[in-house]
Amino acid sequence: MKEIEVKILEIDVEEIRKKLLALGAEKVFDGELKVTGFDYPDERLDKEGKILRVRKVGEKVELCFKGKKEASKFKVREEIEVTTSGFKDTITILEKAGLQIFYKGEKRRESYQIEKVRFEIDYYEGIPPFLEIEAQTEEEVIEWVEKLGFKMKQTTNMNGRDVKEYYENKTT
Repeated sequence: MKEIEVKILEIDVEEIRKKLLALGAEKVFDGELKVTGFDYPDERLDKEGKILRVRKVGEKVELCFKGKKEASKFKVREEIEVTTSGFKDTITILEKAGLQIFYKGEKRRESYQIEKVRFEIDYYEGIPPFLEIEAQTEEEVIEWVEKLGFKMKQTTNMNGRDVKEYYENKTT
């Protein structure tokens, strides 16, 4: 399956919440996310632009592979995700298979959904909140960007790690 998404940085969270709820969104999650990213010792996944991670979303644990990001104004990449029974056990399996932890992170997330379109408000320490809009087609992403009162030129295709680096470099 492909994920197709954009981010909008430095949002007014209250305004976005009001708009989402007025448009019929249902809040489906509000809580902490823990992410542990893996790679081989030679960092071949990172060099190829691929991601392998274990993520704990509330009590749910997900193992996810993301393929190389396609060149686009959207963040488009292959995504394969499965639910596992335990965060620590999944990490142990990957380590025993020869993979190494190369990233650990935490953030708070509010998730909303309208039909199959997802809206994620992410909060990282020291970074202004941002909105992610994910849909099954580029047209749907554009439609919802505009319904929320934004223009595509206000969006970015950065991933979460890129956003963190952007703000770290902005303050140095």
